[in-house]
Amino acid sequence: MSESQERHYNILKLNRLFAISSIIFTAVWLLVFFDDYKRPWKKYQKEFRKLEIEKVRSDLNDLSIQLENNPEYNQLKEQLLSSQKDLEGRNNELDDIQKKLTILEAELYKNNQLYQFAKADLDVLKYDYEKSQIGPIKNKDIEKKYYSLSDSVDKYFLIREQSEIKVDKANKSQKIITKEIKNIESSLNALAREKNMMERKLSKVDPDAMTLANKIGNIVRDLPVLDFIDPYYEVKQVVVNDLEEDLVYMGMPKVDRCMTCHVGIDKKGFEDAPQPYTTHPKIDFMVGPSSAHPISEFGCTSCHLGRGRGTGFYSSAHSPNDEETAHRWKEEYDWEPKHYWENPMLPTRYAEAGCYKCHSGNMPLKEAETLSLGLSVFEKAGCYSCHNVDRWDDTPKTGPSLYKLASKTNKDWTYKWIMEPRSFRHNTWMPHFFKKGNNSSPDDIIRTEQEVLAMTEYLFNKSEIYEKNSVNISGDYDRGRILVNSLGCKGCHQIQATPDPEYDPTIQAIRTEQGPNLIGLGSKVDEDWLVSWLKNPYSYHEGTKMPNLRLSDQEAIDIATYLLADNNADFDKMPVPEANENILNEISADFLSQLLRKSQVDEKLSSMSTVDKLNYSGEKLIGHYGCYSCHNISGFEDRKPIGIALNLEGSKLISKLDFGFWHHEIPHTKWDWFYTKINKPETFDLIPNDDGTL
Repeated sequence: MSESQERHYNILKLNRLFAISSIIFTAVWLLVFFDDYKRPWKKYQKEFRKLEIEKVRSDLNDLSIQLENNPEYNQLKEQLLSSQKDLEGRNNELDDIQKKLTILEAELYKNNQLYQFAKADLDVLKYDYEKSQIGPIKNKDIEKKYYSLSDSVDKYFLIREQSEIKVDKANKSQKIITKEIKNIESSLNALAREKNMMERKLSKVDPDAMTLANKIGNIVRDLPVLDFIDPYYEVKQVVVNDLEEDLVYMGMPKVDRCMTCHVGIDKKGFEDAPQPYTTHPKIDFMVGPSSAHPISEFGCTSCHLGRGRGTGFYSSAHSPNDEETAHRWKEEYDWEPKHYWENPMLPTRYAEAGCYKCHSGNMPLKEAETLSLGLSVFEKAGCYSCHNVDRWDDTPKTGPSLYKLASKTNKDWTYKWIMEPRSFRHNTWMPHFFKKGNNSSPDDIIRTEQEVLAMTEYLFNKSEIYEKNSVNISGDYDRGRILVNSLGCKGCHQIQATPDPEYDPTIQAIRTEQGPNLIGLGSKVDEDWLVSWLKNPYSYHEGTKMPNLRLSDQEAIDIATYLLADNNADFDKMPVPEANENILNEISADFLSQLLRKSQVDEKLSSMSTVDKLNYSGEKLIGHYGCYSCHNISGFEDRKPIGIALNLEGSKLISKLDFGFWHHEIPHTKWDWFYTKINKPETFDLIPNDDGTL
């Protein structure tokens, strides 16, 4: 008897441990398998399938009702019934024809076989016959046999041809009897074509309308493991080979899987369905198969941005259109911004921004009204003057030339205009630099007043001489008013003293604002300058858009009389401060200290008069505020625009955008940063108070 084997473990305990671990492993494996199989997007596809079945059934019902109410369709049905009854009376005749046709077709088959066999034998003999014809001695037996067989082939050919004629005759007799029914059925099918197509569609999407075999296949195709073959519920994607995405430093074709959840995006009829099942709002223009941008070629993120490879709500980098939507998404989908994806999906209100990538050269774009309006506003506001944009490379400066400013107006008006331009003209495009959130404190205003005085002094000091025409005749107000209305002045200019509460900023409205609003001119210019301008605007500013209307002296003075009658009394009453030596020293010192030591700054200031300080500070301040970007100003002809180039601004990493002290107040998206920068640029100059508030 052998001794029992010595072990350092208990085999029973080991077996139990192995069994338990195997069960746990199997359970975990099944859970992982189930979790992988149960993808969130499948829920959307299943829900959409229900919607699609419901819609197809509804459409099918509507089509059935339409056909029932169609007189032509009902008449054809009655004709079909009548023809079928007539045909029943000729069934014996049809049976006889069919029996005869069966016999004739059998006879035709037999005769055709005889012909084919004879022809095959002739083809074989033909070789021997042609061979026997070569040489001086010819084989008469082969020749005789060949011609005999050739006669047989011709005979069988004629017999076969007669059989074909008999078969054709029988077929024609049969068709004549059934022709009327087939014509009626063809007409009925033409009228019911849409209904028939809808029935076929229903049989594909609705299990209840499928055959038994298709029902089984419909179940099997989406079972685990087997669903890789031809599943109904699957990740749907479009590969845009012409566009690349940077994935781990590699250029890969753009892949869009948005339609995995947005399954109704390119299907008509779901315009009122909830998201994500709704039809694209511009399906005939954007994603439809016959549109200019079919989804099969362009995908979705080519225009809307976002992460096209994502199949989940978060992984797709959705962007809410407003705060309310953001809160709802957080509750319903556990959504949060995808911080590390540089191009999240554009919110709905900015969706048209995607059009510019391809259509920058053909603006305005009919289907991108907001984008087109934005470009028009950008151009009208002269943003390109301060910020280089390739589109407007050779465009003249947007503001009027200030080379001859002193001949046009006076220092007091210029000071007030720079300080508060909208106090004079409510709809001016001139930016409001002062008395904003970043310079509206009492101390800031005192300094600002001196800054504006300095800029005004510099502009007038550098102003060139302009010889104005003096007209020694009297003008007539009423004649001037008639001329302004009849010469087309209001095609480019407005004369609107107060804002229009119903003003709608459209592209067309902006295009009509070529020139300034001609209000308050009596407070701004004198008669001689205005007459000279009206007579020959190019003598004052060579690059002006104002045309030479070839006015007579009388017409010019009449128009000037009419326009100069309007004064802005409130604007005229605005005070103009005196020069403050201490503030001017402070302003001048700020600029001098960038180049000199403090002792040198003090020495320099002591040698400068008040006018010198005004001119020095004015020149520096004009450079600081960038006035020369929009206006021609002496001494600034070679200066570059004050702002940064905006050609690639939208492609900047968000980490390159400075949110200042507003990290928590401004959402960390490019569009929110740009909106705040344009709407309230002074925000980024604000600094926290001692208590941490802004």
